[in-house]
Order: sequence, then C-alpha cells, then structure tokens
Amino acid sequence: MSKEKSLDELRKKTQEDCVHQSIVTGGKAAAWALATAGTVVFLANQYLPTFRKSLGVSGKTALIVTPAFGMYFLQAELTMNECARKRKWTLHDAQH
Repeated sequence: MSKEKSLDELRKKTQEDCVHQSIVTGGKAAAWALATAGTVVFLANQYLPTFRKSLGVSGKTALIVTPAFGMYFLQAELTMNECARKRKWTLHDAQH
C-alpha cells in the first residue's frame, strides 16, 4: 500500500510540474510573439500609409494578438507532450 501511495504522489507531482512547465514556456513564447508582431505592426502603421488606411484598429489588433495565442498554444502543447514522455519513463522506472 505504501508503494502505491508513493506512486500516486509521484504521479501528482510530475503532473503538476508538467503543467507548470507548459504554462511557463507557453507564456515565454507568447511574449516573444507579442513583442515581435507588435513591433512589425507598429512599424507598418508608422511607415506604410496603405497599411494605415486599409486596416482598422480591430484588424491591427488581430495581427498582433493572433500570433501570440498561436505561439502560446503550440509551445504549451509541445512542452506538455515532451514532459508526458519523460513522465512516462520516470513512472516506469519508479515502478520497477
């Protein structure tokens, strides 16, 4: 019974670690994408009259926010998959 309890604690701990790591790496990727897209849209708005006239505020905001959301979800998913792979082997080793 003690071994099962320690395995359950290990499962919970590794799952929490995976989720935390996924959130952090996703947040970093989103911040990078937000800064990059924001800079590009700002410069395009500043120096390209066609860009300034053709898109409204909502369109420009979407051009900034969409890559950030995409990068967050992509990086978080990739990190979660990698962590799950490592977690599987950690739990496997702990059982034997």
